[in-house]
Parts: sequence; structure tokens; C-alpha cells
Amino acid sequence: MSNKLKTIPLCRLKPSKTNVRKTNRNADIEQLAASIQANGLLENLVVKPSENGDGESYEVVAGGRRLAALKLLAKRRKLDRDQRIPCLIVDAGAAVEASLAENFERLPLHPADQCDAFLALQRAGKAPEDIASRFGITTRFVEQRLKLASVSPKLVADFRAGTMSLEQLTAFTLSSDWAVQERVWSERSHDQVPASVIRRRLTVALVDASDARARFVGAAAYEAAGGSIVRDLFDAEDGGYFQDSVLLDRLVSEKLSAVAGPVLAEGWHWVEVHADLSHLELHRFGRAGRIEIALGEDDEAYLSSLGARYDELVSELGEGEESPELEKVALEIEALEERKEGWDIEDMHLAGAVVTLGADGEPEIVRGLIKPDAANNPQPAKPRQKKEANAYSEPVLLDLSAHRTAALQEVLARDPETALTALLQALLGQIFYDGIGASCLQVAVSSPDLDRASPSVAGSRAGLALKARHAAWTERLPPSAQCWEWLTGLDGPERLSLLAYCISTSVNALDGRLARAPEAADALGHATGLDMRVWWRPTEAEFFSRLTKTEILAAVTEGASQQAARRLADHKKDRMAKEAERLLVDSGWLPPSLKGTEPEALEQSAAE
Repeated sequence: MSNKLKTIPLCRLKPSKTNVRKTNRNADIEQLAASIQANGLLENLVVKPSENGDGESYEVVAGGRRLAALKLLAKRRKLDRDQRIPCLIVDAGAAVEASLAENFERLPLHPADQCDAFLALQRAGKAPEDIASRFGITTRFVEQRLKLASVSPKLVADFRAGTMSLEQLTAFTLSSDWAVQERVWSERSHDQVPASVIRRRLTVALVDASDARARFVGAAAYEAAGGSIVRDLFDAEDGGYFQDSVLLDRLVSEKLSAVAGPVLAEGWHWVEVHADLSHLELHRFGRAGRIEIALGEDDEAYLSSLGARYDELVSELGEGEESPELEKVALEIEALEERKEGWDIEDMHLAGAVVTLGADGEPEIVRGLIKPDAANNPQPAKPRQKKEANAYSEPVLLDLSAHRTAALQEVLARDPETALTALLQALLGQIFYDGIGASCLQVAVSSPDLDRASPSVAGSRAGLALKARHAAWTERLPPSAQCWEWLTGLDGPERLSLLAYCISTSVNALDGRLARAPEAADALGHATGLDMRVWWRPTEAEFFSRLTKTEILAAVTEGASQQAARRLADHKKDRMAKEAERLLVDSGWLPPSLKGTEPEALEQSAAE
């Protein structure tokens, strides 16, 4: 039988077992049905006479998905069961070859061609929703393809030529400036530049929606003030980028100023707003002391009863159980305890507070701060008195002071407790008081600038823990003039805990050209039981996106398996980085530089 075209009623067509497509036969049937309903059947089916020999039924050997879509439309009464369908009838012997040829010869439409087609439909007056419904696809998919059509034609040409990936092309949709897009692409060192790097270069002057300032102000308030947000259609979880950083900073300042108003009403001498305030900048302030405030008899009695009730609830709760009452009691206890501590009125007339923005996007208030000039000169400076007639000459005074210094060194060497107090006073003067009430000890502490080395370390688990520890000690410290007396009142464990924190701020284990005694850092890590798996995890954003593909594959091989690495080998860089995070983020894998050197190797290195 020679091949011929014929229209056959839909009810006489059925799937054929000789159709070579066995996998995903019914994939995207809904989408295909919508397209056929809107545009008709654009390609005929390939059929052979049914094996039952009635001469009226036919088996579809190529076009099984189209047949399933037609049957679905008939089931929904969108198409008549007797609708005549164009078919190409082939001999039974050629059925398999015809099915194989049609599936092999089918080539999916290139994404750039999809962009052009959707753009033409949009220019013809069809909205993205209409285009989506006609082809059974999502509106978001249509919007994404239309967004790709806004990229520079030069870059689209590179995409068509295969020198740019789809991931890279989507990254360029963050900018509508063709000149900027082309400049970023021309500055690349190789074609495999990750899409994340392209996004970073395009948005260098923008503010990410995850930024603390953006979270604090909020997208609605920012847009209401006239700001615009560039949103990334290709990442459902991406909040976009705030374009006007000047406007955003102004809104942050205004919102923080609103927070500062009630703080000033508390009675402080001054209140300042600093949207971005580092710990190093806080060090320049002195600290006013907290005083204990007695509660009334009724409040003390109520606090005592709350404590007893809290203990009862804790003893009644099983492991993992929660109690709303326990939470309520805890909050009431905390509120009453806070009322037992206050600020001296005289200190408040000298001191002030800073309202700043935390890394979590929430306002933070630091009270009891004394400016260096106020702490050093609380009263007008007195004129220097003239030297008395019987005063010794400076060389004699210097000689005598040398003997006194030697004697102080000797007696201090005999008194470890006083030596510890003196050391703490010297450290506190530099770390918390910015040299106010300076010690006579020539002990210097220098803290490395970790924020400059890593933009993410401040928000890490260790960075947040250090920030909380610093804040806790700051709350307890007295004015610098009372520092010695306060230190002598601390018990042994507290003094050692404070000493440990002060010393910890001087640790410098930075790598690269700033490296300082790496073997000593390894030894310190072993002595303290440091396990970096507790403090760091390999993520795409902060680690894998900054590696080469070879380095990513080496990490996956070591942390997962060689088979997993092989599966990633052909992926694009962005996809590879995402998969590497999925495989390794909770695996406990660490880069060599975070593992440190084993103690045995350290001993051998020291011996050599």
C-alpha cells in the first residue's frame, strides 16, 4: 500500500503499540490540548490500518501525544467524537520506521525563536495571559520569554551561536541598558562566567532586596516613595533589586529617626542615628554605669510568685513539650527584672544613645554611651599649674620613676590576681573605652578587620555570637573611672571569661598575604576543640559560586562521591554550584584550609 493522506473520524483512531515513543507518552498533554484548541491540529497523524482487518479503524504510529490531546478535548466536549482528523496512512511494514523518523526529526524550537514569536504576538495585541492560554503554558513562562526579548540583539546573537548559555542570557534581563549589557559581556575573561557574576556586575549600584536596609523599609514603602525595583522573573524567591540607594538610605534614616524620638524622651543628653555602625566605631564610646532600682513590695512579691510558678511549669513539662503559660510567665519575669536596673540621672545628662540598623533588618538601640570628648573632659580643663620651686628636675624625676617602674614590675610579678586585674583594665580601655582611663601597662590589642576580608562573616553564626557577647559585656561595664573597682568585684570565673573575650578579639588567622603564624592558629584550634563544621557550611552564594568548575567537582568528589561529580561534569556553572550545595551543605565536608593541620603534623613541623 502506498502512503496517502486521508481524513479519518477521531473515534476510529487508537494508539499503536509500534509507536517508538515509550517514555513520557502523555507529557504536557494539557498544554498540547490547549494549543490544538486554539490553533487547530497543525501536523497530521501517521497511521496504519488496524490489525483487526475491518478496514475502518486505524492505529496511530506517530503522533500519539496529539491523539491523546484530541481525545481529551473530545472527552471535555470541546471537539466532536466524529471530527475528521488529517492522517498519513503508511504500510504496516513501514510503521516503526515512520514513527522513528518523525521523533528523530523533530527539533524543539530554540528559546530565542520562542522569544521572537511571543514578541510578535504581543505586538499584534495579545496579552501574555492570552498567549499562555492559547498554547497551554503558564503566563510566567511567556513573561520570561518576553523579558529575554529585551536583551541586546548582539547578546541574543551570541546565544543563538552557542557562545552564551540560557542561564547567562537570563542574567542580563536585570538591566534594560543594552550598552551596559554589552560592556559586562565584553569584560568577561571567558565564556563560562557564571550567571551569578553577571548579575552581581549588573547590580553593583543597586541594593539587593535581602539587604538589611531594604528589609527594614520594605518594598511597599519604598515604591510608595517613588522608588522602583528591578525584579528577576527567573527566580521565584528573588525579591529583586532596589534601584535608588539614595532614596532607600533616606527612608532608612527617617524610619530610624522615628525610633529615636521616644529614646530621647527617656532623658538622654543626646541620641544619634547611624544606619551602619560597626563594633569598631562603638569602641570609641565610653559607657555609663547601670544602677539597681528597688521594686515596690507588691512587685517583689509578684516577681517571687512568678519565679515559683516558672519552676513548677518547667518540672511539669515533658521533653519537647511547649507551654504558652510558661512563655507568658517568662516574659513577665523579664519585664520586672528589666525594671530593677536603670540609669543614674546624672549619667543620663552626660550620656546618650545610638539607634542603628541590625544585620537582621531590625532597629537596635545602644544606650548609655559617653562620647570620648565628654568622658575625657567632663569638666572644663584646669590651667596647668606652675612648677613648684622645690620640684626636682625632669632628669631626676625620670630616674626615680624608672626605679618605681622596676619595683612595680617585681611586686606585680608576685601577685597574679592583681596582674590579671591590671591586664583586664588595659584591655578594656582599648576594646570598650577607646583609651579612656588608660592603663599604665604597655599592652596593646589589635583586632583584624574581618568585615573587609569577608562580606558575609558579620551575619555568620560566629559573627552573631561575638556581637551578642560584646553587647552583653557592654551592658555590664561601669564608667571608665570605676573600672578597677568593678574588676576587683568580679569572681574568678567571670574575670577569666572577660579575659578570654578580650584576648579573642586579637586572634588573626587570616589567610593569604595577611597570614599571621598559621601553625599557631592550627595549634590554637586544636587546643580549643575548634570544629568548623559547627560554624560554617558550603553554600552556593558564599562559596561554590566563587570557585572554578574544576574546584567544584573536586569538592563534590571528596565530600560526596566520584559518581556524583561525574553527573555534574556536563552542567553549566550555576547549576553545578546549586547541586554542589545540595550535596554538601549538610554533609560535614570542609575545604582543606578550614580543617587545619593535625597535631602530629604540627609537632613534626616544629621539630624540623
